[in-house]
Amino acid sequence: MKDINISLMEIDDLQESVRVLSVAMLDNPVHCTIFRGAGEKERVEIAKMFQDLFLQVPGIIFLAKEKDTIVGVMRMKSCRGSTVKDDLHKSEDTDDIVWRKSLWDAEWARHDPLEQHWHLGPIGVLPSHQGSGIGSLLMDRFCREVDACSAKAYLETQGDKNRRFYEKFGFDVISTSILLNVENLYMERASRT
Repeated sequence: MKDINISLMEIDDLQESVRVLSVAMLDNPVHCTIFRGAGEKERVEIAKMFQDLFLQVPGIIFLAKEKDTIVGVMRMKSCRGSTVKDDLHKSEDTDDIVWRKSLWDAEWARHDPLEQHWHLGPIGVLPSHQGSGIGSLLMDRFCREVDACSAKAYLETQGDKNRRFYEKFGFDVISTSILLNVENLYMERASRT
């Protein structure tokens, strides 16, 4: 593996970090369904979504850098379960992105553990660097941080490849759901004391 350094994100890294995540997660099944495609227009919308998340719901964000170039991003946030919003957009029009996003938020909130936990996500590595161990470096850092707190961890994902990846770090599937024809996996990692 090339020389990769893991560091905390600085505010000056925000724009490049959300760009990296939007490229890394452009073909994510939920994103393809919610944003209806995997082109540049959708990538820009995904980047804006991550920027809003980072600014409105701050967490701890780690960067994987090759020299000075960001090649991977991981966010973790200590939280207690979400509540399903009563203001779910009511249109039920599958062509309405606001409805699709509100359905997505509500579905994931229904599965969020109520007790204190570390929530992982988003996490992504540029496609050009996937398979080189960078995601594992980020996950190792996440696990060390969570273990230092003797806390439980939680994430949402899709697909067997992602499930197998997270299982290597001690995560187990605790439930599943179908969201707009995409199977979502909800995974937990027990506290390590």
